Amino acid sequence: MMTGCKSSSLTCLQGAKGSLPTGAGHDSTATLNKLALATGGTEKSWHRCIFPFGIVSLVIGIATTCITFKFNGPQMGIAKVVSVATLAFGVVLLIAAFVCWRARRERQRKKREESVALEQGAL
Repeated sequence: MMTGCKSSSLTCLQGAKGSLPTGAGHDSTATLNKLALATGGTEKSWHRCIFPFGIVSLVIGIATTCITFKFNGPQMGIAKVVSVATLAFGVVLLIAAFVCWRARRERQRKKREESVALEQGAL
């Protein structure tokens, strides 16, 4: 029983029961609740996190690629592969951040249009 809580947020659920609710039919919900508890509720904002990591990976990839291809020694084969992989990883993260940003913007635009249509329908 939740005392003093007016919502079903994770802090209320955790405070009321001491652990997250689980059930055979609600396995995915329990997993999402555990994820939300572990991340502090930031699981819906991961697209904001991958942009800075993409920038850092891109900068590191550019620097290491320049260095490894400038020094062309016999031991540099693995270093070249790792540097190019880091560069590619940074580019992929930036592309993913851009795609997520566009999708979020599109969802917000649709939600705004729906709310305007509902308001106009009520008048």
